[in-house]
This record gives sequence, structure tokens and C-alpha cells, in this order.
Amino acid sequence: MNNSKQDILNNLIKEPFINQRILAAQTGHSLGIVNRSIKELISEGYLDEEIRPTEKTLREAKEKAPKNAIILAAGFGMRMVPINTETPKGLLEIKGERLIECTIRQLHEVGITEIYVVVGFMKEQYEYLIDEYGVELIVAPDYVSKNNLHSLKTAAAHLSNSYIIPCDIWCEKNPYSRNELYSWYMVSDLVDDDSTVRVNRKQELVVQKEQAGGNAMIGICYLLETEAEIVRERLEELGRDSRYDGAFWEETLYRKDRMIVTARVVHAADAVEINTYEQLREIDSDSSQLQTDAIQVICEALGAQQNEVTNITVLKKGMTNRSFLFSCKDKKYTEYTTDTVETKVPHRPSLPEIQTAENTLCEFREREPIS
Repeated sequence: MNNSKQDILNNLIKEPFINQRILAAQTGHSLGIVNRSIKELISEGYLDEEIRPTEKTLREAKEKAPKNAIILAAGFGMRMVPINTETPKGLLEIKGERLIECTIRQLHEVGITEIYVVVGFMKEQYEYLIDEYGVELIVAPDYVSKNNLHSLKTAAAHLSNSYIIPCDIWCEKNPYSRNELYSWYMVSDLVDDDSTVRVNRKQELVVQKEQAGGNAMIGICYLLETEAEIVRERLEELGRDSRYDGAFWEETLYRKDRMIVTARVVHAADAVEINTYEQLREIDSDSSQLQTDAIQVICEALGAQQNEVTNITVLKKGMTNRSFLFSCKDKKYTEYTTDTVETKVPHRPSLPEIQTAENTLCEFREREPIS
């Protein structure tokens, strides 16, 4: 059964049929595809003459229904400077709700309560989820030196009819469902120069040439047991190869020049990966995490507003490193380093010494701007 027919069938399981035009709008398929698919689904015994799901359909839907979810929350979130040493990415707040709590709430709304959270960096900050939401925490032992392929490997035994979800995703609309009829990987309709995949006409995710631009990879995935078995085997295989120490878990999905799962394409505004301080500020300018000591000190020293501090990028990688580059008022600045309690900025005469919220003395030293 092709994906368009499965989309239509899945929609009819959730909502009663009204007419073909409404069904086309709900599924995103053309009226012609909807009409043809309905006829074929009736002839194949999946719909009756009243366009209602048959017992055959309901049995298949039950077999393929989601059993659990695995949330990946072990990483450092290095690009989230200067927040990354104060708050793990999964606990960032968007519109008054923590990212990981929003994901858990949406999973609960569709009846998924078996939830595993793979933790590592600042893992103790996630422990409240055990009592509050009944999740199980799984510690990734190699999170310091290895990427999330190894994080997912620690939870591989639970992979079967499973959602795999990054902890730093914010979805305005609930992307999860009580029924899933096929395996998929979520991408957006936004063109991303860093993406390694693009969606072709068959809704396949094919490997994209470097710097050619592809569909932005959101990272949410659903795996039926058939594909989950392949991923489990690949996690074990690649996990033994040191060349994949820095690999993302999506490496397990590739077979030659394409993924083994189909694309699920969403609008860019409906699912957003929060990778940087500025992305957080763009989505929710009132987020409490934006008020970091580092940004406050910079704003006071340079007489700037929070939104004038831009182009924030990590300077060095490291577990406790807070050094970053930034721009302010059309000037590029060097680093702010709280590890050594000093901040370096372009020359500005008579800058005062400033107390941070923790009363830590930060000295501003003269330094030429970087080019």
C-alpha cells in the first residue's frame, strides 16, 4: 500500500468521512489521488461501501500503533551559548512551557505514556520527570565523547513501534498520533543549506549533494517494528566502529543513497528545532532563559538592548566552556569567558567593572575587534 492511501486510511480511522474535498484538504493529497485511493481501498477490503474502515483496517492499525517514545536529551547543546551551561536544551521554555514537558504532554494526549528519556549532560535536572510524568531515564555513558547514535543505542532494546524525538523540538501542533500506518522521518518545507537530504516526488528522502540545499531535518521519527529491527542492528554495528563516534543516529536510516523510511513533510512554522540563543529569542522573546548573566553583562557594558546582541556563535567546544563570539551595534566582538571570569570586547574607554547576578566580578579589558 502506498503512502497516500495509508494517509487517507489513517485519516478515516481518526475522523468519519464527509466528502472527498475535505479529505483532500485534511491529508494534503489532490482530489484525484483521494478519489482513486478510495476506490482502491474499497476493492482491497480496507474500506466498506460507506467509506468506513473495515475490521481488516482496524486490526492492522492496532498492530502498527505507537507503543512508546524515546526522547534524546543527553547532549551539551553547544550552539546554545550562553545558555548551555545553565540549562540543558530540553528544559528551555517556550511560551511558559519547557520543551521536554511540551513533548511529554503531546505524547500523553495521544495515549503514549511509556516514555524513555536518554540523558547525560546535566542529567540530574531531568530527574523530576520521573515523579511528575512517570518517565524512565536512561543514562548515556559516552555522551561526553560520542554523539547521539550512541545515545540511542543505550535505548535500542525499547525500539519497536516507537517515536524517536530530539529534546530540543518545539511543535505548535501535536505531531503525534494514536495511529501510524508506516515509518517516517520528519523534515520541513524549509530549504536548509546544511541538510543532507531532500524529498523527491515519491516522498523518499534521498541523499543531497553538499551545499546543494535540502529539506530541513526536524529529527522526529516513527519506526514500525520492521524498520526498528534494521535500526537496532545498525546501532549495534556502527556503535562498534570508532569512525561513527561523532555520528548522528540518522546514519542508521541510510541505505545507499536514501533513507529506508518515507518523508513526513511539515510546514516550517509547525515544528522548529531550537539550536541557538537567537532562535529561542525569535520564537519567544519573553522566554525566561534569555535573561542570562552573560547577556545582561554585555548589555550593561555596551549600553545595548538584548536584541542588539546578535550572531552568537560558540568559540571553543568543551563541556563547561562558555566562550563565544557575538556582534553588537555593527561591531564584532571577541569572547565572553566565564570560566576565567573575564570578558573581552573591542576598545571602549573607561568601561566600569560590573557585578553579575552571582556577584562575580567581571573585568572588561580592551581588545581590538575581530575582523
